[in-house]
Amino acid sequence: MNLLIGTAFLAASFFSGTTEFKIKSDAVKIEFIEGKDTKGTIGGFQASIIFDANDLAKSTISGTVDLKTLDTGTPKRDEHLRSADYFEAAKYPTMGFKSTSITAEGDAFIMKGLMTIKDVEREESIKFTFADNIFKGNSTIQLSYYNVGGYAKKKPADTEIRISFLIPVL
Repeated sequence: MNLLIGTAFLAASFFSGTTEFKIKSDAVKIEFIEGKDTKGTIGGFQASIIFDANDLAKSTISGTVDLKTLDTGTPKRDEHLRSADYFEAAKYPTMGFKSTSITAEGDAFIMKGLMTIKDVEREESIKFTFADNIFKGNSTIQLSYYNVGGYAKKKPADTEIRISFLIPVL
């Protein structure tokens, strides 16, 4: 009986078109650019991706990155960014995003959801494409909204961080 129920569940999942993807963790690339000079990467990506381009209402994407992996190529700057002066990585070890809706826009998708940095949660939008089992996208956020160090007191337009990602899945 359990085998029959399990088989029915698998068949329903297969025919529904909604897929829960496994991430190729070693191939994920998440990059950021602050201003014109500071570029870096962040890793430790963990995610749950359930995606069906034909039924976006059933799709959900959420993920986190590990602040200990923040890398600008300058170790002292990285330590300072992880410190209590900026991201407080000891207290808030991850940053995350959880989708609330996904819509199609031409050949791309717009994912709206809640970005969490430190103890602040805000709605953000992320534009992405999905082709050849690769999610590829970008977004721009303003760190002033998240009370991040010296950015907290600046005008939002002066605290833009451009984020891009490439997430291969199985």
